[in-house]
Amino acid sequence: MSNVFCVAWRVPCPGLRSLSMSPSIAIPLRSACRDPRTSLPSRYSNYTSRQFFGSLAPFTLSTGRPLRVGSNPSPPVAILARPFSSTRSSLSDSTPPVEHGVQLRPEPFSADEIKSIFGKAKVSPVVGNRVLAVLQSRREAGTLDLDLPEDITHSVRKPSLDAALRFLRANYPLDEDAAILARIEREEVEEEQKLIRRAEELGLYKPQSGTYDAERGEKDDPSGKSALLEFRKRNEARILEQEEKKRQAWLEGEQQDLEILKQQAEKNKALQTFENTTALEARPRADPQQRPLLAWIQKHHLRGMDNSVDVSQMTNARRIIPSLAITLLTIGLAYVFAQNYEPPLKQDRMFPDTPPAAATAMAIIGLNLGVYLLWKVPPAWRMLNRHFIIVNAWPRATSMIGSVFSHQTLKHLALNMGLLWFIGTRLHDDIGRGNFLALYMAAGALGSFTSLAAHTLLLKDLAATSLGASGAMSSLVAAWCMLHSNDKLTIFFLPREWQETFSAPGWLVLAGFVAFETMSMVAPFRAARFDHYAHLGGYLTGTAWALAWKAEQKKRREEKSWWEKLVSSD
Repeated sequence: MSNVFCVAWRVPCPGLRSLSMSPSIAIPLRSACRDPRTSLPSRYSNYTSRQFFGSLAPFTLSTGRPLRVGSNPSPPVAILARPFSSTRSSLSDSTPPVEHGVQLRPEPFSADEIKSIFGKAKVSPVVGNRVLAVLQSRREAGTLDLDLPEDITHSVRKPSLDAALRFLRANYPLDEDAAILARIEREEVEEEQKLIRRAEELGLYKPQSGTYDAERGEKDDPSGKSALLEFRKRNEARILEQEEKKRQAWLEGEQQDLEILKQQAEKNKALQTFENTTALEARPRADPQQRPLLAWIQKHHLRGMDNSVDVSQMTNARRIIPSLAITLLTIGLAYVFAQNYEPPLKQDRMFPDTPPAAATAMAIIGLNLGVYLLWKVPPAWRMLNRHFIIVNAWPRATSMIGSVFSHQTLKHLALNMGLLWFIGTRLHDDIGRGNFLALYMAAGALGSFTSLAAHTLLLKDLAATSLGASGAMSSLVAAWCMLHSNDKLTIFFLPREWQETFSAPGWLVLAGFVAFETMSMVAPFRAARFDHYAHLGGYLTGTAWALAWKAEQKKRREEKSWWEKLVSSD
């Protein structure tokens, strides 16, 4: 005789021995395999359970009535049994959540489409759309073996459900096997986590440190999050926030610059009448994130401009007097230097094999070249704008000296340094290093002051700026021409047969230079922007110095005794 019934229903050997308990005691039958309150839901739907376990129908009390075992006339034992078709405990009163499923398309299926899907069965469009949504959700979750909601099982028969499933598989294909495997893995992980948490609560399991399921560090580090890394992240976030604020302030500052320039122009009439109106326009600011190099250059450009200065508060006296004081001080120091300078012996010089004139010229060229290179470095613009360029609107006294060594273009630098090398070295050989350096510095400062005074007092042009060694170069040319005023001067690179034709006395050459500068100032058009006032100041300084030097040399010759004159003539 088969014992399937006993094994399946777990009835403790009914019929093998008489019951020793009271007849009034009810023995509830248990469901297959495990307690339904702790087991997973049954994986057979209602219609599947009825199909496979239909032979057990006499023993399945779906109505809840007692099952009578045997034919003993004694009072029957009440056995409460629950069918396999339900996975919920009969003691549970909780209502399962409503399963809405997956919407297959934005608009629901029409009545004709539902009829074509379910066949002859009478299924309403509402129920049909719900069945399709729930079945598709079960396919994606891998839970087709679980019980369907009761409203579906009561409304739709199994053949209609099979037809709906065939429709979904034909029109919405997916890998159901992969979905089932993913579900199994997911349930295994969940079950394992539940067991571990339960064991931890009971004290049967403890991690090596911390608590179970604690937050891990980067790259799933079991040691947890690093406090140093958290501190670093907070600092980085704070720095990024500060940089973003600076970026927004930088981009919004363009309008502020424009307002400042307009206010300055309104307060000062000289800026209003300035021809180059682009100087009063705020430049568009580059985004530091998109064009970081251009934004960096613009920041140093604005930092060097110093727009916070109120030009209207400065009078012409405040512009002229400090610069005049520096100019007079420079001239005085140059005179003292020329009177007390003694050339070193050849063995004491830094470059004994280099002629003194060449060494002096190369030192001056090196200084000018260094300042020219600094103009290519944006962080140096603030210092250069203060001390190495003359700004008539807000001049600084130190710029009277610094501008003599300052050039912003290579063409300007090459022209002045070429004059220094070809004419300055010849003048250096005639007058010596002490007099040459004194003349260079005094003429440079006086030329800068002449330019400032002329543009401020005569032209009322406060927006003009000036820089370069042109004033000093003009003084060297004027001094050399006046020292050789009666000698014929020519262009050295011309052929010898042409030099006699293209030659003139020194004083005439100087007069030609002065006439050119004067005509350029009054001409209606200008070929180039030259600081003619600085050039004229240099010519005046060089001429005055040359006349004074010639007079002093003549006086020294007259004061010599007949013996000194005889020795010098030999």
